Amino acid sequence: MQKVSNNEAWNHIFDDLDILEEIEKNGYFDISAEEIKKRDGKEARLMTKTDHKEHLPLVMQENGLSILAIKNGLYRIAKTDPFIYIEKEPQCEIKTIKQPVDITTLDPLNLKSESAALDIASISGMLDEVFGEATNLTIRGRLRGELSFCLDSVPYDIEGVQIEVDGGYEGQNSVNLVEAKIGYRNNINIRQLLYPELFWKTQLKGQRKEVKSFVFYYQDDIFRFIPFYYDGNIITAVHNQEKAFVFDRKSSFTLELLEKNKTILVDRTIPFPQANDFEKVHAIFLNIAKEEHPTKSSVTDEFDIVARQYDYYLNVLKWMGVCQEQGSEIFLTERGERLLTLNIEKRFEEFVRIIFSEPICFAQLRKLEQNEEDFKAYNLSGSTIERRMQSVRAWIKYFEKFFTKSSPKQGRLF
Repeated sequence: MQKVSNNEAWNHIFDDLDILEEIEKNGYFDISAEEIKKRDGKEARLMTKTDHKEHLPLVMQENGLSILAIKNGLYRIAKTDPFIYIEKEPQCEIKTIKQPVDITTLDPLNLKSESAALDIASISGMLDEVFGEATNLTIRGRLRGELSFCLDSVPYDIEGVQIEVDGGYEGQNSVNLVEAKIGYRNNINIRQLLYPELFWKTQLKGQRKEVKSFVFYYQDDIFRFIPFYYDGNIITAVHNQEKAFVFDRKSSFTLELLEKNKTILVDRTIPFPQANDFEKVHAIFLNIAKEEHPTKSSVTDEFDIVARQYDYYLNVLKWMGVCQEQGSEIFLTERGERLLTLNIEKRFEEFVRIIFSEPICFAQLRKLEQNEEDFKAYNLSGSTIERRMQSVRAWIKYFEKFFTKSSPKQGRLF
């Protein structure tokens, strides 16, 4: 029996139930988990997981629709946009702060999970500055609750749906809820922010404490805190109140000091990289490391990408020799595990050594004439070569920016 994709399964559902016509008449359409599964046998929890807009079924994307859980096993499809859009770069000045002293069990330059990043943000005083007062961690984890709201004039009455908070911090005047992510996403589902806020506003009614919510992105070494605002119908990121921090660091490493490596450290049996955003490559590397049994599906769900794009990013990591695939599971290689133990400066130095051991990349870095035989090793020719060079040039700019944040000393590496 031929395997049916999620998009094909949703097309069958929309056709069978005349969903577009029903939404046109009633403003929304409610569908049960059983109804979703009975045509093609696909589990509703997988068919309805849309943490990012890119994960919406094509039939919903094409018709401006979305799907949100309203009860356990019941979902509402409507012409709404339940995603918060975030700018890629911090929209404020990045404040440099000193690394915490007397902390040896948590390295501020080697954070591998959202909880660790939040903990160091609390220890260093970032959170007090973001929240406007001293706070303590009082909420973390999952629960179920009830709440109601409107989005683009469509009502949602939520009952028994899972609500998760990465970190909730209570002070004298406020309760601050944080949704944390390692790496940048251009959008996230309001379920991750609005549901916890509305739930805790109900729980704290009459206590005169303001409930506020923030998106927290740990992007390489940058800590970004972006508040969001819900006006009763539309939700937006408030970038003009964003705060961003970075720990002070000093490195002797610069790209100018890099010498040509006599040994090629990349795997030339893997397609030449075609992923411009190395920040996302790094974030996917960290997310693979923190999952117990990561798969293509589980990692793709974490990011604002589709499966085809994920293959591009995973191939970069495989090309660098830091991860492998075995069946459906992804795991770090010995090299990947070693790099994971390094702080971010040393890890990036190793990334650079690996990447620019490839003669094609080194020639691009130094603006040298390319050897056509190197391109033949990847079966690259014609206009494809220029498209691949765009990725290399983007990486060069990325690493130059990263290493210029520190204060390089004079000296030669290798």
